[in-house]
Amino acid sequence: MITAYRLIFWPEADPVTARQIRKNPMPAKRVLTKSSDMRWRKQIDGKMRYFGSVNPKSVNRSYKDAELRYFNFLAEREVKQPVEIKVAKLTVEDFGEKYLQSCYTRYERGDISATWFEKIRISVCHFVDYLQTDLPLTKLNEMHLDDYRNHTLALPISAATDKSISAWTAKSRLDIVKLMVKWGYQMALIETLPRNLDGYAKITIPEPIVNRFSREEINTLYSAASERTKMFMLLGLNCGMGQADISSLRISEIQMSKKRIVRKRTKTGVHCEFTLWDRTIEMLKIHGNLDGKPGDRVFLSKSGHPLVREYFVDDKFKRTDAIRSAFFRLMKKTKISNHRGFYSLRKTAASEIEIIDSAVTEMFLGHSEKGLKRHYAERDWARLDMAIMELRQRFDLDDDECE
Repeated sequence: MITAYRLIFWPEADPVTARQIRKNPMPAKRVLTKSSDMRWRKQIDGKMRYFGSVNPKSVNRSYKDAELRYFNFLAEREVKQPVEIKVAKLTVEDFGEKYLQSCYTRYERGDISATWFEKIRISVCHFVDYLQTDLPLTKLNEMHLDDYRNHTLALPISAATDKSISAWTAKSRLDIVKLMVKWGYQMALIETLPRNLDGYAKITIPEPIVNRFSREEINTLYSAASERTKMFMLLGLNCGMGQADISSLRISEIQMSKKRIVRKRTKTGVHCEFTLWDRTIEMLKIHGNLDGKPGDRVFLSKSGHPLVREYFVDDKFKRTDAIRSAFFRLMKKTKISNHRGFYSLRKTAASEIEIIDSAVTEMFLGHSEKGLKRHYAERDWARLDMAIMELRQRFDLDDDECE
C-alpha cells in the first residue's frame, strides 16, 4: 500500500535574483564558509560544493556573489528534486498538481496536444480554487463534487473572457474532474470512488448552431482572397480540412497521379480519402512544397514554421495560426463576419455533402464509424468521390488564373 507520494511542484519556482540578494543586509551568520584555498563553500547532502572565490580586497562583495549562486543552486535543486509527501497529508491542491504533471508528461510524449493540456490545466485549477486549495484529499467526498457540479452548471463568468462559460465548457470541465478523480483512485491516492461519479458529466447540451457560409459569400471571399489563401479555401471545401489538417499535411499524403489525398485526419486519426478538383491540384502545384522529402510539410510559414503551432513559453500556452489570421483579414476586407471563421468552410462543405448524399457525410468529415460497423463495413470511397465532384459544381470556384 502506498503511504507517500513523490511530488514535483509545477510550475517551476523562479531563481533568486541578484537584486533580491543585494538589497538585503549581510546576515549575522554566513551560510557559506571559507575553504583553505580561499573559496566559498557549503556541504550539501554530504558533498562539499563551492560557489566562488574569496576576493581579499572585497570580501563582502565576493561573499554576496557566492551566496547568490548558492541560492540559485537551491532553487534549481528544489525544482528537480521531488518532495515526499505522505498520502494522508495530501491536499486537493497537491492532488491537482500531481495530475497536471502526469498530463504534462503525456503532452511531452505526444499523446495529447498542447491545447488539450491547457484545457485540462484550466479545468483543474478552477476545481481546486473552488473547493479550497488546502482541503485534505482524504476529506474530498460526494458533497464537494456535487457542489462543484452545481456551480459549474450555473455557467459562471469566465475570468479569461468576462462572459459566462458555455454548456460545452461546463461539460468539458466536469469530464476532466471525473477523469482526474478516477486517475487518483488508480494511483491509490483516493481510497474509494465517490458514489456520484458515474453520471457526473451527463448534462443536456443544446443543439449546436452550425455557422455556415452561403454560396454567394463563398464566391465573394474566394474572389477577394490572395492566391495562397485561395489554396487553403480549396482544401477546406474540397477535403473538409481545418487549419490543423492543412498545417500537418505531408507530401507523401498527396497522390498527384491519382488526384487524391489519402491520410489520417489530424484530430481523430481516422483514415480519409479525397478526390481532388482540378483547381485544387493546380493550386497545390503552384503554392505547395511538393519537391521535398515524403515526410515534409506541404505548407510552411515565411519564417519556416508550421502554419499552426501550439507550445508553452515559461509555462504559458501559446498558439499561432497563420491560416486563421489570413482568413480573418479576408473577412474584414469583404465585411463578412457573423461569428464565422475558416473552420466554417468545413461545416459549409459538409452541409452541402449531406444534401448531395447523406450516406457519405461522416466519411467526408473524417468521423469514425460506430459499433460493429467500424470493424466489418468497408467504406465506399467511390461514392464519396462522386459527392465531392458534385460539390465542386455547387461552389463553382473555377477561374482563369491557374489555366
